[in-house]
Amino acid sequence: MVIHPVEYRYGSSEMRKVFERNTWVDYAKSVEYNLLRALAEKKLIPYTEEELQYVHKMFKKVDYSDVVEYEKITKHETMALVKALSEAAGEYGKYIHLGLTSNDVLDNVLMMQVRDALNILLNKLKDILLKLLDIAYRELDTPILGRTHGRAALPVTVGFKISLYIDELYRSYIRLKDDFRFIAGKIGGAVGSQVELYPYMDKIEDIILNNLNLKKATFYTQIIPRDRLAYIILDVIVLSTVLEHFANEIRHLQRSEIDEFDEGFEEEQVGSSIMPHKRNPVKSEKICGLARVTRSYASSVIENIISEHERDLRNSSFERIVVPEVFLIVDEQLETLNKILSNFKVNREKALKNIRENIPGIFSDILVQIATLRGGDRQVLHDKLRIILAVKRTTDLKEFIKAVEGDEYLSKYITMEDIEDLMSLRLFIESAVSKAKKLLESVKL
Repeated sequence: MVIHPVEYRYGSSEMRKVFERNTWVDYAKSVEYNLLRALAEKKLIPYTEEELQYVHKMFKKVDYSDVVEYEKITKHETMALVKALSEAAGEYGKYIHLGLTSNDVLDNVLMMQVRDALNILLNKLKDILLKLLDIAYRELDTPILGRTHGRAALPVTVGFKISLYIDELYRSYIRLKDDFRFIAGKIGGAVGSQVELYPYMDKIEDIILNNLNLKKATFYTQIIPRDRLAYIILDVIVLSTVLEHFANEIRHLQRSEIDEFDEGFEEEQVGSSIMPHKRNPVKSEKICGLARVTRSYASSVIENIISEHERDLRNSSFERIVVPEVFLIVDEQLETLNKILSNFKVNREKALKNIRENIPGIFSDILVQIATLRGGDRQVLHDKLRIILAVKRTTDLKEFIKAVEGDEYLSKYITMEDIEDLMSLRLFIESAVSKAKKLLESVKL
């Protein structure tokens, strides 16, 4: 029976595979098998290479259904795994799990899952960044209205606007690549002192972790310190919110009254079950909604760092839910944004129309700077233009020019040539392009 949306709606099959229970068993089997190899290599058990290969072959026959059956009896997941493997290995099963505690298996499995899941996210994030770079360069000098507080501010360019989200996503990309330093394994026994197989266990740990492609944690008790996991998951949650930041901009700029961005609409797609005309930004809205879920876990991820003495079980149930869910949700966000960018459109005509409809107000900032540099008092200039544009709400260009020319102070510092130059949008485009190009050229993938 399928219940949770991540089981049927959110996350790719690639990411889901990492967290499937049979995959969990495969990861766990690799820990137990490499323990036997390490014990044999250190001459602690009398297994030949041929016998180890036989055990490996028998381990392959064990899947999650076998573990489930044993867990009904043992009421203990790891011992259920051990019993299933021991039965499969027959006479060679007596050394399985020697010297290990459950979390020597579970923590290494968790770290391998996180490692593989991070790689999936990074590959998809890189694809998105490459697409965004293409869009930013393509629309580098396409004028669009910049807005603050939801109101018209100054013209910028689409390339400039996209550059902000490239900057944020690239920062997440760098952070997630760096987060691999927090992924580490351990083979430490009941309290982490390695007393169970002292003095051999340190070398056994090296062999096992090397074969699992995990570095050794600097210190641990029965469990690996959870600050390592917190750094990673929190960075994934930040990525989730950055994805929402961009999706939210697309969503707002697809409003009927703005209509500057379009996330794309397929021929057979339906926007509304009752209104045939609707082209709703549902993909962007989904990205935003999913980010609400991931953010809700942020404080709990930090609380999860705390463990009593050498360990308690409070982290276990939390991690079983949150780790796969966060990765699957962010994977879905990345998949969705990738689809948006494949069909992303900029309505250049509407973007320019929106700029024109907000002239002359959007020129006030630059006119203040120009006039001040010519000797005017910035405070006086600002107040006079504020009265014309904000208080009297002058929106007609001819009326604005008449008001400026009719003011003895303003007309001394502001000319028709200034207004005509601003009408060309040259200054706005050149400054936005210059700023954006510096950012775009700094991105190295």
